[in-house]
Amino acid sequence: MLEVKNVCKKYGKNIILDNINFTVNDGEAVGILGSNGAGKTTLMEIIVGQIKPTSGQVLLNGKTDVYKNVGIQFQEGFWPKGMSSKLLIKYFKKKWSNKFDEKTIELIKIFELDSILSKDLNLLSGGQKQRLNTLLAILNDPSHIFLDEMITGLDLKMQLRLADFFQNLKKEKKTLLIISHIPEEVENLCDRVMIIDGGKIFIDMQIVEVRKKYKSVRDMLIKYYKGELYEK
Repeated sequence: MLEVKNVCKKYGKNIILDNINFTVNDGEAVGILGSNGAGKTTLMEIIVGQIKPTSGQVLLNGKTDVYKNVGIQFQEGFWPKGMSSKLLIKYFKKKWSNKFDEKTIELIKIFELDSILSKDLNLLSGGQKQRLNTLLAILNDPSHIFLDEMITGLDLKMQLRLADFFQNLKKEKKTLLIISHIPEEVENLCDRVMIIDGGKIFIDMQIVEVRKKYKSVRDMLIKYYKGELYEK
C-alpha cells in the first residue's frame, strides 16, 4: 500500500501542496488530473523521493524508501553526450552483455525503439524520448509504476499501443499512478481519479462513480473547468 500522509510543499511563502492525504491499494490504478501548476508533478516527485516535502511523509508498505521499489517515467530526461538508448537500457537492466533478453527485445519492439538504439539520446525527438522513458519505467518489472504525461507528444498509433499495453499490464495487478491532462487516458486505464486544485485534493472518486454521476471523466472535467463542480 502507498500512503501519502499530510504532505506539504512550500517554496518560501508559495504553497505548492497543502496537506495532501490519500492511499493507493496494491493493484489499484489512480489517475491524477488538474490544471498546469496545480501541483501534480511536484506531488509525483515527492512520492518517488526526487524532492523532499516541507512536511509529511510517503510510505510504501510501511517504509519510506519508496524509490527503491518502483518504476518511474518523467516527461524529460537529460543524458551525457554520446549516451545511446542501448547503453541506457543496459544500465537500467544492470546487464552488460551484447544481447538483450527476450523480454527486453519484445519491449523494444512494442515501444518502437529498434531503429534508434544506437542514436545519441540528445538527438531523439520528443516522442522518441517519451517512449524510451516509459520503457525504462517498466523495464525491471516493478510492482508500482508512476507515469507523468505518458502519451503526451505521441502520435495516435503509439497512444493506442501504449494504452493497450498498460491495460494488459493491469491484469498483472500492478499499481499505477498516472498524471495526465487527457481524460480518456485516465478513464481507460484507471480505477479511480483525483483532481488536484491549488495544491489540494479537490475530488477523489472511483471511475465507476464518475460515470454514474457525470457520464465520463471528460464531462466531469468540463464541469470542473466551468466552475460547476463544487463538491469534494
